[in-house]
Amino acid sequence: MARYSRPLSGLPPFQQGGLDSLCGLYSIINAERMINRSTDEETQQLFDDLIHYLSRRGLLPKFLIGGIIHTEMLVIIKKVVGKKRISNVEIPWRGVPNPDLTAFWKSIQYFLDGTPGRAVVLGLDGYHDHWTVIEKITNRSIILYDSALIKRLPRSSCTTAYDTWKRKHLLLPAQTYFLSNEVLNINECDY
Repeated sequence: MARYSRPLSGLPPFQQGGLDSLCGLYSIINAERMINRSTDEETQQLFDDLIHYLSRRGLLPKFLIGGIIHTEMLVIIKKVVGKKRISNVEIPWRGVPNPDLTAFWKSIQYFLDGTPGRAVVLGLDGYHDHWTVIEKITNRSIILYDSALIKRLPRSSCTTAYDTWKRKHLLLPAQTYFLSNEVLNINECDY
């Protein structure tokens, strides 16, 4: 029997419901929680703000059933979460088709590098069609802070090109957000 282990941040991730497609919203909520160590009340307020935003624009049914696509995620992060909660949003792999897994992996390691107040929202395809948050990344695994309680993605099962029976976790670099509350230009980082 698998035993639940407490996340490194000490705060359990909020979980989405079993029938909705709100993993995108929960990844935003969980990333903000990691960055700011938000209380339950602050997190509830962010969730309420996100739901009101989608409802006012008539998008709630669409997102509840079909999920959130990449371009909509960026708008939601910038307009709803914005400067009050997350001041820096970088998408360093936007426009780079199928980058090398090693380069992508190292860029995440470099960004997270143990510095508090940072989070990475990752788009997945293949075995999971899902948005999640990377809590930590080692040379061998990605440790997740995830709304569906997915704990880890072994590097040996990941790819940035095409999923296969062995490499079933398709990481989507162009749909990966580096979030923080510090002024940082990821494009200037030397990977």
